[in-house]
Amino acid sequence: MNAATSELLTRRVGELRNLPAMPAVLRSLGECLSQDAATVNIDKVVDLISYDKSLAGQCLRMANSALFQRKTNVESIHDAVVALGIRNVRDLVYSVSLPKLFAGSKHGMAPITFWRHALGTALISQHFAYRLGIKPQEKFYLAGLLHDMGILVNALLFPKEFGEILETAKETETPICEVEQRVLGFTHCESGRTLADVWNLPPDVTTVIEYHHQPPATGEYAEVVAVVNLADLLCRLRGLGYGYYEAREFDLSSEPSWALLSAKYPTAQRLDMARFTFELDGFASEVEALVDSIFSGEHAT
Repeated sequence: MNAATSELLTRRVGELRNLPAMPAVLRSLGECLSQDAATVNIDKVVDLISYDKSLAGQCLRMANSALFQRKTNVESIHDAVVALGIRNVRDLVYSVSLPKLFAGSKHGMAPITFWRHALGTALISQHFAYRLGIKPQEKFYLAGLLHDMGILVNALLFPKEFGEILETAKETETPICEVEQRVLGFTHCESGRTLADVWNLPPDVTTVIEYHHQPPATGEYAEVVAVVNLADLLCRLRGLGYGYYEAREFDLSSEPSWALLSAKYPTAQRLDMARFTFELDGFASEVEALVDSIFSGEHAT
């Protein structure tokens, strides 16, 4: 992010003071998770989630969804924490609590559309990492879920301009980031980085947010960015995008992110893309059903 863009966003945030604060339950949960997994206080985590009855109910719904492939029904928050694992519970809490923060934006895309894409990218990023053998796979979910947070920031800080951006993108079948650059002089990658700094998000997630449309060829988090970049593209081109058609040709083998991953992980070269694409289509139907059930009432427009 250049200095002028950083100064503009910082000033606008200071003037409007309407970037949401990190939810208290996520801050407290983050403190719990900063400890070694063996010493995490499960009872405290259960109490934090149970304090918000709506959040608790939504977590149980997600824990019992086909996406998490539970073989037995989860009936309590404690069972969900134990069955899914503490890292997965963190991801679930993010997934069901963040939409409430941005429900007031009236100039962006429909919330249910945004969160379908976010959740789809999260799940496919994690699945992609699993299929390629990249570890730890748990970190890819949160990076995928939050990669487009800058879209919500732009809709809050620049509502008139972003409404026009979205309409232009739909009419011209152009990626949102390209229209943002022409209209605002920056994209949701830069404004998302601003929110990541405000929330003090982990450095791998922050890097993904800032560079998911221009993945670096090297660097500590290049692999995470590459995976999310590809998952984002696949979602947008297979029914989990921004609610409109993007006129973009896509050949996975020619993408720089794929070249980066293929060079390090031989599994990538042996991946059956037809079967993998079929798996993604299965994810799409599950994601749509899940997000519809959780967010359609309060968050749909």
